[in-house]
Amino acid sequence: MDALDLWLLEVVMELPTPLHMLVEPNPHVALNMADDPRCSREELCERLSVLADRGLIRIHELPDGFEELFSPEEISRAIDARRPRSFFGYALTPEGGALWERHARPDWGRYVNAGQEPTADGTPDSWVIEAVSLEAAEEEWRFHETLGDGNQPVPESKQGEELVPWQVTYWKTLPRGYRLRYTTVPRPRDVQRLMSSPPRPPWYTRTLL
Repeated sequence: MDALDLWLLEVVMELPTPLHMLVEPNPHVALNMADDPRCSREELCERLSVLADRGLIRIHELPDGFEELFSPEEISRAIDARRPRSFFGYALTPEGGALWERHARPDWGRYVNAGQEPTADGTPDSWVIEAVSLEAAEEEWRFHETLGDGNQPVPESKQGEELVPWQVTYWKTLPRGYRLRYTTVPRPRDVQRLMSSPPRPPWYTRTLL
């Protein structure tokens, strides 16, 4: 298990990922990662094949294709097989997730999943925060409140619920967590405040390439 293998596991740590994103001109930009390995397509397909053979990842047509791919040749063809509403991708298995955890040593108590939810036209923007506790979710809410982007959280809109159990990612479950929903209204962007926002410390050990 070298840096390339660990990087491929890290890519899908939170969400299944389309194969074609791994062969973009700058994969780390497409994947929102710090860096990417400079390997050939042939080596990439070989590594994915080995990880699939070991039962650490599952390569199939997203979102819900059942046929799995294992050989480098199949994987290489699948990279180019893009269809209007589906494409081939890969995801961690529980065994792959456990192996990633052993190397990355994540602190799930610091993990936060925050993002915008789809809403009907003309309704206020709806957002959701999931964290290990009410305190952690409220801390993330305060961060968004002072971020200076174009979305002003509405305090009166906050609605919380305990999650028992908490499905943290598609492969990881914790005994409990907390979900906070709220709406936002437009506000002027404060570019200076956005730029001065301190980077968040990583909640796991990143792969060094």
